[in-house]
Amino acid sequence: MLVDYRSLLAGDVHRTSLSEKIACKQAPTFDIVTIVSDESKYMNKNPTRPDCPTELSDEQLSAYWSEGYLAFENALSPAEVEEARQGLSDIARSYAFNDEVAEYRPRTTSKSNHGGASFWSRSSPCFVQLESEYEPSSENMDELESKVRKTMYFQDEAPIFNSIYTSHPRIQGVVKSILGKAVELYQTMALVKAAGCGVEKPWHQDNAYFAIEDMDQILGTWIALDDATTENGCMHLLAKGHKLGPLRHHHTFDCEIVSGRIDPASSIPIELKPGGILFFHGNLPHQTPANTSPNRRRALQYHYRSASNATISKEAYYKVFKESDGTPASCSAALPENF
Repeated sequence: MLVDYRSLLAGDVHRTSLSEKIACKQAPTFDIVTIVSDESKYMNKNPTRPDCPTELSDEQLSAYWSEGYLAFENALSPAEVEEARQGLSDIARSYAFNDEVAEYRPRTTSKSNHGGASFWSRSSPCFVQLESEYEPSSENMDELESKVRKTMYFQDEAPIFNSIYTSHPRIQGVVKSILGKAVELYQTMALVKAAGCGVEKPWHQDNAYFAIEDMDQILGTWIALDDATTENGCMHLLAKGHKLGPLRHHHTFDCEIVSGRIDPASSIPIELKPGGILFFHGNLPHQTPANTSPNRRRALQYHYRSASNATISKEAYYKVFKESDGTPASCSAALPENF
């Protein structure tokens, strides 16, 4: 049986409190790991980043495997950025309270990030989820669009989204430099932080969601559609953290790494301009803080796997994504029914 990640990522699961989770199963003791990165000197300033190439040099490829990520500017042109922004707007506006196109699911009583109202396409896997504290109304579509938190499986909803994963020379050039010539799209999410209220996504590893055989052969790409800054919730990461391997996750207000596994104080903010891109390893710990600014922050996230990297059953996945003592470490394994 494969893990149902559409439901897991949408929040269609029971989530327990931290105290309940600890009561279910005691995690093994870990020392907090501090990782010193070659880019630690950039902790408090935004370095000048090169433009995204169409193919990685040997030095850049070595840096990816060493640090767990690469960041570039100008992966998308200004025209492509604007087309992508419009594409996300069109999805939200065409889905919202349009029963012929999408099913409306009201917000839940859950205090998690995933409790917001949502609109689920009737003809594709795509859905739009709103901020959990927002009560939408068909009378104010501008406000509704501004409160979108996430759009998933959007890749075929507009030509620009399709071209990014099928033919974009810079993005696909780098993806294939890392994963090889034969790659497959694994997942898409448009991640949005509403101005002044966009919530934190806590520290996690994306491979904690992905039931795949080879953890090294999955690659995340995060494309900024607005200025991504420390104030509005840009990506923060632990350089070299992919070398820690799978880390135990649990469910609080979201799925996150258990306390004590990492040292967030050593994290690096990756500020990007519109069209900039972050390529990152599936095991790289990362987080985005709340948006405290008056500006919305939108980003497109695509995950790819090498074509030879098979998807696997839940049981097999728990044997792959596990801590050193053998404890399954994924978000799915942390659900109460799996204890």
